[in-house]
Amino acid sequence: MAKHLVIIDGMGFVFRAYHAVRGNLSRSRDGLPTNALYGVAQMLVKVVDELAPDLCVVALDAKGGNWRHKMYADYKANRKEADEALLVQLPYVRPMVEAFGLPVLCESGFEADDIIATLVQKRAEMGVEKITIVTSDKDLLQLVGDKVQLLDTLKDKLSGPAEAVEKFGVGPELVADVQGLMGDSSDNIPGVPGIGPKTAGDLVAKLGGLDAIYADLSKVERDTLRAKLEEHREKAFLSRELARLKYDVVWEAIDMTFHPSLHNAADYLRDELEFNTLAARLEKRKGRATGKPDDRKTVWRPVGDMAGAALPVVREGAAKWGDYECVQTAERWQWWLAEARKAGRVAFDSETTGLDPYTAELVGVSLCVGEGKACYVPVKMAAKAGASADLFGPAEANGPHGAQGLDILSDLKALLQDEAVVKIGHNLKYDWLVLARALGITPDDTHDGLQTLVRRYEDSMLMSACLDGGRWGHGMDDLVERHLGHKMISFADVAGKGKSMVTFDKVALEQAVAYAAEDADATWRLAKVFAQRLQEEGGEDGKGVRYVYEHVERPLLPVIVALEARGVRVDEDELRRLSDDFAGRMALYEKRLWEVAGHEFNVQSTQQLAVVLFDELGAGTEKQRKNRSTAVDVLDDIAEQEGTKGAMVAQVIGEYRQLAKLRSTYAEALLKQVSPVTQRVHTSYQQVGAATGRFSSNDPNLQNIPIRTEEGRKIRHAFVAGKKGGDWVMVSADYSQIELRLLAHFSGSEPLRQAFREGLDIHAYTAALVRGIALEEVTKEQRRAAKFINFGLVYGMGARSLAGQIGCSMSEAQEWIEAYFKRYDGVRDYMEHNKQFAREKGYVETLCGRRVWLPEIASSHGGLRAGAERAAINAPLQGSNADVIKLAMPQVEKAVQGLNARLLMQVHDELVLEAAPDAVDALKKMLPEVMGGVVSLSVPLAVEAGVGPNWEAAH
Repeated sequence: MAKHLVIIDGMGFVFRAYHAVRGNLSRSRDGLPTNALYGVAQMLVKVVDELAPDLCVVALDAKGGNWRHKMYADYKANRKEADEALLVQLPYVRPMVEAFGLPVLCESGFEADDIIATLVQKRAEMGVEKITIVTSDKDLLQLVGDKVQLLDTLKDKLSGPAEAVEKFGVGPELVADVQGLMGDSSDNIPGVPGIGPKTAGDLVAKLGGLDAIYADLSKVERDTLRAKLEEHREKAFLSRELARLKYDVVWEAIDMTFHPSLHNAADYLRDELEFNTLAARLEKRKGRATGKPDDRKTVWRPVGDMAGAALPVVREGAAKWGDYECVQTAERWQWWLAEARKAGRVAFDSETTGLDPYTAELVGVSLCVGEGKACYVPVKMAAKAGASADLFGPAEANGPHGAQGLDILSDLKALLQDEAVVKIGHNLKYDWLVLARALGITPDDTHDGLQTLVRRYEDSMLMSACLDGGRWGHGMDDLVERHLGHKMISFADVAGKGKSMVTFDKVALEQAVAYAAEDADATWRLAKVFAQRLQEEGGEDGKGVRYVYEHVERPLLPVIVALEARGVRVDEDELRRLSDDFAGRMALYEKRLWEVAGHEFNVQSTQQLAVVLFDELGAGTEKQRKNRSTAVDVLDDIAEQEGTKGAMVAQVIGEYRQLAKLRSTYAEALLKQVSPVTQRVHTSYQQVGAATGRFSSNDPNLQNIPIRTEEGRKIRHAFVAGKKGGDWVMVSADYSQIELRLLAHFSGSEPLRQAFREGLDIHAYTAALVRGIALEEVTKEQRRAAKFINFGLVYGMGARSLAGQIGCSMSEAQEWIEAYFKRYDGVRDYMEHNKQFAREKGYVETLCGRRVWLPEIASSHGGLRAGAERAAINAPLQGSNADVIKLAMPQVEKAVQGLNARLLMQVHDELVLEAAPDAVDALKKMLPEVMGGVVSLSVPLAVEAGVGPNWEAAH
């Protein structure tokens, strides 16, 4: 087990260092300010010099907003614009960190704090015993525990549960509840007006979290305080959600092994930033003489989410940006439509009042028919008399400007459906959904309306993802700067920020034209660049990046549009019943805890629980009793003291908290995400969310709906079919062990292929083969060990990890692994081939030829290179898995058109449908045939289809 993980809150130190490091530090050759970079560099040197962890990672904020801004538009709105002297330093942060050989995590839509929280949550899964978070952010006190601490390197101060109590008056588990009451002026989190830190801390310490406080406000003794709480209930719960950290951030696997690259770090600090003293310190520590860098020197430049783009391709003769037209007469509108048809191609973009396609109102549309040849058409739509509210009913845009007397939408629909004209979008899915709603096309019009709304189309975002998956992001602004050398107008430039930000319908017309038309122009130019690359780099027939785009990703787009528009029904009554059930059982656990303690106490109060555990029952170690933490890692330790009252309390409180999390995170949260119009949940799929091509989803994250525990699976019971009171059922079709089947296909291992051809239990078969025993002699323990090997080896699992998983010695685990490779001939060769291919090409390929780029495969840093080599083994399997299910979805969608059934969800290796009873038999026969036949492999693709009244019953 790795002893120690250090997580560095990168951006927190950047801003703090900027204000803390005094003096006019700058780079002599061009005057670049470097004081913030110097402070961060000092911190990194301190980590290298003093901490020497087993694992290390730096968490950074991504560009743009995150889920908190979507929840609360005024989040951080009070913050002033950062100084220009700081902004110019930001592009150098990530390359400096990477020069030290430290891996970086930076995920769009999340703050660094959320990434850090997810890492802490995954501590056991990662085999980590202790975590040190290098930060000065008080919000991260939510995470501290007996084995998780904060380190402020500027003050040389460690913080744990005791410091959480000192700061907030409660333990880590209730810090967010205190913040919900007191707010946070630095992040513009409102809290309850008139309640400060001390009152908030005292209240939560005495009564428990917000749920407990608001469950019975009569327990609040002061009338004025009780009135404030009642009046600002919504603000309190909103503020708690804003303050809470996310624990479900998903990222591509990286190697966090701590192998600092002092050579590259010294070179970068000296040559790029002119930090000669720090460079000399590192060189001295390395024992390397100072002097000119040798031929191993890496060329560093700003990259990634925090930098603009590098190496733009600026073509001679490219048209200028910015000379665009505002269309406000019927004559000019018809001229642009004619130009689009003459060109045979048109790039377009929609402008709306928000980011949610189901509620945003259409404000305007921009068109581009050639480089620099673009226009913006303001749209103003009158409400239809007697129209009923509908999630997909006609939208109403009430902007201050509009193209009077123009039938914009009907003309636009005709253009979108004109098969003689190719339509080009960037993230076309959003525009598709917005325009469908504006036109009144409903999810029920799927086959003759919604999916055929846009005919003959291209998506420059999908093109970029197919060409450069894993190399960089695919947002328009970054791609334009990277490939075209142009800086786009930002939304903040025209709409403002924070409290001063307005919706697009209130943006001045001149600014609206410049912003919107530039988006269409950029889409045209990007598509031209990517189309040329797809032609040049496309690959062989039936395989390659062009095939992936034209036959996998592009045909899938209308299916994704349909899935999102349809949504899935959740039984609100069942969710409420589950919530009540969880609450009732929590009450029983509460009584049991009182019985063990011998008196009543507030179970949600960490202070009162600490008194019971540590003072009255004497549970835990001396250090745990001193720290007073009741975090999960401490409770797990105490629960192992079998036969003691402390162990009983720790076990019961663990069950109590599990139910509390299920209740708040799933049962209650899903209720809030149900559309009041459709009674359905409409998730958003990220078609290009991962470098491997695998789907992700959010609002809600379907991939995270619990499945591993009996209590968690109950949430899936609430996902049901059809209309309320109907007799439709859920149908689930799931690929069985698809990645192992792909391994058998790619590796050519005949024993592995034979097992799948004969339909054997692959894990029992592996155990029998490796141990040299008959299949019927395999024990449960041996099958379990074989299962870990089957799935673990392709994820880079070694003997140490296997030994920890199955409880054996490292030598025995190594024997298992060696025997596996010996019996399954070809598997090791497949792995080595993939690594060599990646070294030569810089990427690996999937079944269909999707490229998964691995930038660190040639790194001089051993840890980064090893992580890339593991990805070279696994990425083709994960990516081929994505290829297969993406190929299957349009075929399944087409196959169900004649049936009383609809495709609803894609989750991992599973497709979920709803169907009338008369369609079930046909579906159970058709789904395995269609899904199993999308590709031809050397082993069969097995698909298991199930039926039930809800998702869990069908799975």
